[in-house]
Amino acid sequence: MMLFNRDRDRPWKFGLTTILFLILAFYVKAQNAYVAFLDSSVIDVVQKDQSNGRMLFWRGVATLMEPKMIIVWTVILAFLLWGFKFKIPAVWCLATLAGGDVVAYVVKDLVQRARPAGHLAIDNGYSFPSGHVFGTFLLMAMIWLILIPMIATPWRAWLVRLIVIVWIIMVMISRIYVGAHFPTDTIGALLLAYLWLQVAQGLYIRLAPVMKRWPLLTHSEL
Repeated sequence: MMLFNRDRDRPWKFGLTTILFLILAFYVKAQNAYVAFLDSSVIDVVQKDQSNGRMLFWRGVATLMEPKMIIVWTVILAFLLWGFKFKIPAVWCLATLAGGDVVAYVVKDLVQRARPAGHLAIDNGYSFPSGHVFGTFLLMAMIWLILIPMIATPWRAWLVRLIVIVWIIMVMISRIYVGAHFPTDTIGALLLAYLWLQVAQGLYIRLAPVMKRWPLLTHSEL
């Protein structure tokens, strides 16, 4: 049984997400007043009650999911999958993250949005989309699509799904709380990551049967 099945809805999922992302990116690039109002409104709510303890907590969340750590977590996941004979899914995980990082970098360079005033010096580079949220979404998607279906008990599977969703939201909040990103940066990251995920799943369906004929991947699960 293949990891991903052909999804008739994938084209419209891809198309709708592309449209939404391009609209958001356009308005962000144009420094639209409505986007600025939305960002400032959400920032006021998220950063309303700041304290050293909360700042330490949210920095910790952000540190766990910084791009370098996402690479580490993905390599660990791929290593475990490879060990359990899911070699092609392991390669897919690494390729999905690597390709996604390239896509996110290109988009950042095209939009060239400056970070919020007063951001930490460690958070350099352009702001849109959030690299932390982008990578987190892809990693959590890998867990959602590959590991959770292996959980036999339904309630445990749903519990893990809930944890995955909450964790993504926490990473989004952390980037806003520490002043590293605007809220629309995190939304844009979600849209772009989901868009790239649709591409990656489509490529898996096409390429996995071919890869299974490669000597190193002959005995891999699909």
